[in-house]
Amino acid sequence: MEYWKLVWVFVLAFLFGGYQSEGCWEIEKAALLQLKPFFPLINDEGISWGKGNCCRWNGVECSTSTGRVTRLFLEYSSVQVYNNISQGWYLNISLFLPFQELKSLDLGKNYIAGFIDNQGSFMNKLEILDLSHNTLLGNNILSYLVEFTSLKTLLLNTCGLQGSIDISELNSLKNLKELHLSGNQIESLGSLFQSKRELRLAKLEVLDLSFNYFNNSIFSSLAALPHLKSLNLESNLLIQSTYIQDLNVLSNLEKLTISYDIMDDTVPSQGNERELKLMNLEELNLWGNVFNSSILSSLGSLSSLKSLFLSHTYVMEESIDVRVNLQLQSFDIFPSLKTLFLESFSLNGTIIIQRWQNLTSLEELTLIDLSLTSNVVQDIGALTSLKDLVIDNCVVDDSLNLHGFCELRQLQTLAIINGKWNARLPECFSELISLKHLDLSFNNFSGDISMLKNLSSLEHLDLSYNNFSRDLSVFKNLSSLKYLDLFFNNFFGNIYVFKNLMSLEFLDLSSNKFSGDISHFRSLTSLLELRLWNNSIEIPSSLAPLFNLSKLQNIYADNNMIYNAETEKHSLDTPTFRFRSITLSCSGDGGSFPQSLNHQHDLQYVDLSNINFKGDQFPNWLLENNEKLQKLNLANSSLSGHFQLPSTSRRGLLYLDVSNNSLDGNIPNEIGAKLPSLEQLNMSNNLFSGGIPISIGDMISLEVLDLSNNKLSGGIPRHMPMGLLIFDVSNNRLFGDIQSSMENMSHLVTLDLSNNILSGGIPRWMGKMSDLEELVMANNHFEGPIPMEFCKLNRSLQFLDPSANNISGSLPSCFSSSILSHVYLSRNKLKGPITGFFNSSGLVTLDLSNNHLTGSIPNWIGTLFSLSYLLLNNNRFEGGIPIQLCKLNGLSLIDVSNNNLSGTIPPCLMITTLNDSSHAYYGIPYQYGNYRSFSADVPIEVTMKSISYFYKGRVLTYLSGIDLSCNKLTGEIPHHFQYLRDIIVLNFSHNSLIGPIPPALSELYQIESLNLSYNYLSGNIPSQLLGLHFLSSFSVAYNNLSGTTPERTGQFATFEESSYEGNPFLCGEPLPKNCSTDGSSSSMPKNATNEGFIDMKVFYASFVRSYIVMSLCIAIVLYINPYWRRAWFYHVEATTMSCYYFVVDHILPKRFR
Repeated sequence: MEYWKLVWVFVLAFLFGGYQSEGCWEIEKAALLQLKPFFPLINDEGISWGKGNCCRWNGVECSTSTGRVTRLFLEYSSVQVYNNISQGWYLNISLFLPFQELKSLDLGKNYIAGFIDNQGSFMNKLEILDLSHNTLLGNNILSYLVEFTSLKTLLLNTCGLQGSIDISELNSLKNLKELHLSGNQIESLGSLFQSKRELRLAKLEVLDLSFNYFNNSIFSSLAALPHLKSLNLESNLLIQSTYIQDLNVLSNLEKLTISYDIMDDTVPSQGNERELKLMNLEELNLWGNVFNSSILSSLGSLSSLKSLFLSHTYVMEESIDVRVNLQLQSFDIFPSLKTLFLESFSLNGTIIIQRWQNLTSLEELTLIDLSLTSNVVQDIGALTSLKDLVIDNCVVDDSLNLHGFCELRQLQTLAIINGKWNARLPECFSELISLKHLDLSFNNFSGDISMLKNLSSLEHLDLSYNNFSRDLSVFKNLSSLKYLDLFFNNFFGNIYVFKNLMSLEFLDLSSNKFSGDISHFRSLTSLLELRLWNNSIEIPSSLAPLFNLSKLQNIYADNNMIYNAETEKHSLDTPTFRFRSITLSCSGDGGSFPQSLNHQHDLQYVDLSNINFKGDQFPNWLLENNEKLQKLNLANSSLSGHFQLPSTSRRGLLYLDVSNNSLDGNIPNEIGAKLPSLEQLNMSNNLFSGGIPISIGDMISLEVLDLSNNKLSGGIPRHMPMGLLIFDVSNNRLFGDIQSSMENMSHLVTLDLSNNILSGGIPRWMGKMSDLEELVMANNHFEGPIPMEFCKLNRSLQFLDPSANNISGSLPSCFSSSILSHVYLSRNKLKGPITGFFNSSGLVTLDLSNNHLTGSIPNWIGTLFSLSYLLLNNNRFEGGIPIQLCKLNGLSLIDVSNNNLSGTIPPCLMITTLNDSSHAYYGIPYQYGNYRSFSADVPIEVTMKSISYFYKGRVLTYLSGIDLSCNKLTGEIPHHFQYLRDIIVLNFSHNSLIGPIPPALSELYQIESLNLSYNYLSGNIPSQLLGLHFLSSFSVAYNNLSGTTPERTGQFATFEESSYEGNPFLCGEPLPKNCSTDGSSSSMPKNATNEGFIDMKVFYASFVRSYIVMSLCIAIVLYINPYWRRAWFYHVEATTMSCYYFVVDHILPKRFR
């Protein structure tokens, strides 16, 4: 018999135990599965809803005794909004019918617009209901709540309530203790408070009316709630403190939060009739008010006050910070004060130590944005009872002594943050042995931290954004640390010093100079998050040394030393960690793609860009295995093969970047269906072929689409996402017209269609794209004029490049915008004068080269003060070079070659070198979580060394020059070049310049190309040019130069005959004509170096010889031929007589005739 009793005991125990292990009831489990489709993010954390014990499911809590569901957390917390719920939906209350013991229900942030089949009466045990942030509910929500009679806490924060609401609809909620209505637009509480007879919320103790539109009338209404213990009236439309005495009827009030929108008095103000007399008040929050210096004395009646929060809203008068001065010793009127919070005051005067010591109960002190703080810090040691001290954004003297902190022996939390304090930690910090939380972030503390080694109780240490260095041995003793942040300091050394911190849950060593192998962290088994950015830590791409860290969820290790460790052996073959985030972006050889990630199924953020993975195939299993994935960045990872999609849709994926790889084949046609929620898609710089998938048009959330630099063909699809901000399909093989359906892409900021085979006219509707900042259409077959509608883009367009097309017609005269920065219209068929751009004061680049433009260069070009690159070459401009160009002191490149310009060269032209890339190319920032430059660096053609080169981007910033070649310029070359010291290229060839070569050209020390050929220059080549050590191209060919060529040393030893040919009086190497005087050559003597175009000694000698020879020849001819002799003398006599009579008749006075 005893045997069977024992058996029954075991059976019952088994059944009871099985019931407990099985968890919730089957009927409730089925009900939960019915709810699952309506709450799409319930599987984001914890155990997903499916099989097993539903009491362990995410957001579900059950009673330990009955196993029934008691609490449901169905809050929708994701930023991503699915379109099937963002317009609002109605919740069927009957779905909760099986949960008979439900006590708490959280339905926040679910876009619920209302309820159907309202049967709240069956939920007779529901005590807490949270409907916050369902902004579509509106005032109707109150009528839905009358059946929930057991409610004790109701949260209706940010539910779209507005105007006057009738709280009497909640009269049935007799047990209600807490009512939260913050974040709405409520102006009045309706008829409930018109008489006490209608009041039924007698148990209400907590009322939150913050962030609404209540005015002063709310004070008298609150008198109907005598049992109220907590009241929040922060951020309403309250004016002054006239009605503050109405609060005194709330004699049970223990916590009060109040702020005023408009003040002409203090809060509370002086005078007994307006003085707060709430004897039970323990906490007073006066956030964001306007005070005067008597604020403390006006609160003297609050003898029970334990917590005081004063935040002053100060004003700026003529850029001067006006703050109220507080006498800190006045706080001793609150003997029971435990918590004190002060923000935006000026702490005036000195501290009376004895009166500070009267604050024997003060345990928490927070000082934020205070001026004149040094006197407080100096004697802070008087507050010996302090346990928590926060000093935020308080400026102190650099010479401040910090030893006062060392007297706070009971201190558990110390935070000195955002103050930029220049100091060193005193050695006495080692005496703060009770300290658990130390935060010194965002300061300029320096030196070592050896004094912290005795703080064995320290659990949280944040030293980020300082200048600490040296002595890492201190971390060996801090074995209780759970949080350690050393970001952005000057620490250096091996990371093995952290291996004993086995309680660490968070570790940030980023932006220091740490080294060593990550295997030292294998002992940190409590680690949840690891940040190692910007160090020299050695990390195997497999992450095998971390396989045993089962709690590790996030690792950020960009810019370290990734290496291939495939041959290394480890104790574990598979990882125990379950990553949510992993970023290892850097340059390194990663070997094969890490297969350890094949075991991960909870990944949300993955960045393995800029790692060489040996041409591995695209890891489609990353998308297949991780349904929660939000970001995947595999850019520049040496991947190859086809891009494959997961078998099912990934609605959570927002960002995908596979750019700069060798992926080939077609982009899958179903990409829009499988990745419908993408916001940014970058597949540029691959080998994709085929057409652009039509399904991309179904990605209604897509903002950035970059398919540039592939082999895509076909046309632009008619159906494209209307919300696109950046659309780049440049450098492909697309053809056809621009689809008219793109007119609906009205939010475009960047449109890049360059380097394709697109044709047709430029659509007029582009002028409607009011947000367009960058338009690039270069190297296509577009034709026709620039539409006048483009003038509507003057408020947005910053970058315009339709170069290398067949665009004709004239420049629109209205095309002139102050924000336009870069214009590239070269290599088209534009004609007529330059009529636009005269108001484009922000213009940096103006490239109108290689067109058919006529007229003169306008004088207003001198008003474009930001201009750096001016290219007008290969047109038909006439007239002179405007002297107004001399006003542009930021010019780096002027090219007006191959025109019909005349006149002289302005001697005042200025050329500078940018030496920074900010002006050379334009960038639109975009990238998930940070920014990348969407560069549109258009190449600029520059003639150098008689060859045309194309420069772009950062290289262009180091180039400067002037090209005036192939015109009709006259006069001499300017003799001064003080404004051209940094010039790289100077080309005056093919003009009609005269005079000598100025020796001042030798001052152009940076010049690399100098071309003065095909002019009428005379004189010698200045020997000073030998000092141009960077000169690599030089030509003075086809002028009238004389003398010897420069000595063949330095750079001039590299120039050949072609640099000097065409000068008949020039001799010396490398010309075939030497300069010897032995008669064997017709060259001039060597010492003829400084006599100009003609050697005068040689000239005089040759003239005399020629005269004598000519005279002898005439005499011989006249002697031999008598006929010529008679004719000669006849003409001589006739000429003599004519001259005689001319002088007599016209020149001599009459008295001499």
